[in-house]
Amino acid sequence: MSRITVITLNWNGAEVLRDMINSLAPQLIELQARLIVLDNCSTDGSDIAAEQEFGGEPWFSIMRVERNLGFGAGANRAIENSDDEILVLANNDTVFTPGSLSSLIDALERHPEAGMVGPRLLWPDGSLQPSMRDFPFPGKLIREHLPFLRRKTAYYSSHLSEQKVDWLVGAVMVFRRKALLDTGLFDEDYFFYHEETDLQYRLSRSGWEVWFVPEASVVHLEGVAARQMFGRETWLRYIPEKIRFLRKHGKYGAVTGFRVFMALLHAFRLFAGLVRPGKRKHDIRYNVSYCWKAIRLTWKSNGIYGSAESTGHDNIDQEQ
Repeated sequence: MSRITVITLNWNGAEVLRDMINSLAPQLIELQARLIVLDNCSTDGSDIAAEQEFGGEPWFSIMRVERNLGFGAGANRAIENSDDEILVLANNDTVFTPGSLSSLIDALERHPEAGMVGPRLLWPDGSLQPSMRDFPFPGKLIREHLPFLRRKTAYYSSHLSEQKVDWLVGAVMVFRRKALLDTGLFDEDYFFYHEETDLQYRLSRSGWEVWFVPEASVVHLEGVAARQMFGRETWLRYIPEKIRFLRKHGKYGAVTGFRVFMALLHAFRLFAGLVRPGKRKHDIRYNVSYCWKAIRLTWKSNGIYGSAESTGHDNIDQEQ
């Protein structure tokens, strides 16, 4: 009987889902684990193709919902359909290197105080994709953006050693079920981005730890679904979700501090893009239109976008 369930959420993942499942298949068999694909109302046939190819495998199952629930709510539905002691959430745009799933399970067992562990993420060319983060409170965000202080932040660390961290980018997250029961599942007010930050913060508040495991490597294409859903400026989507996080967990003045910092950051980027046209040509964050959108978004009266129902490209962008 399985004690490990891997869950992947799929929305229009025709270009990535098959590779993700194929990378996992031998590891699922080795660990006697199972895979649940939660399809968030795809329209590209990716769910049908996966079911046709893998539906006969004893480790494969698929769930479908009638509308796109977003990441947190979709993950919650799948988690509620498993009673295994270890739950792995993996994006559909990931590729697991051989042995990576076993390394993650071993790390979780090595650290009984860990509620979650996560792997070293790589870009498709094999280079490091930084995944360790400090919780996004204004002081830590400022340090991350200042050249003379950023070396001491999680994002700019070497990512070479196994260590306890604030939070990890949620491309692959391995949870202990007991930790989730202690903490609660994903907050479904987050539609896309920072739902994993919120959950890992609540894990830490409940006494659980999050560990980074570099010996487990996973290739992460990043943003395949986000670009389809939110368009080219998908980075701006982080702004309202950070505000949501700070309203929920920050101290008095945290939202205002974040807004002031973001306004200054994008004013600087706007200026830099004007004096260095090549910069804005190669990085949309230095584009005049993008910067003005970010500043306006930062100071919106509520700072929060619409929910799962609004998936139009004119709605949302992102800032890390």
